[in-house]
Amino acid sequence: MNKELYEIWSEGFVTSFEHGGATFHGTEFGTSFKDACQNMADKDPEFKRYFNPDRMTFWGCRLFDNESDARSYFG
Repeated sequence: MNKELYEIWSEGFVTSFEHGGATFHGTEFGTSFKDACQNMADKDPEFKRYFNPDRMTFWGCRLFDNESDARSYFG
């Protein structure tokens, strides 16, 4: 299978005390977006710590392969 280069973004968030915009985590190759996220987790301990591959989230925020979609939720 051919690997593609994916951007990895997490959506912004709003809580009672904080607000955070979308976050760019970097780029990674994979056969799918999920595979690229797993590859990033294998290389980046900080990303791995908060990455949930079953839910495709980072610290509870959904992951996206582009900035526009990530920013459409809470900026």
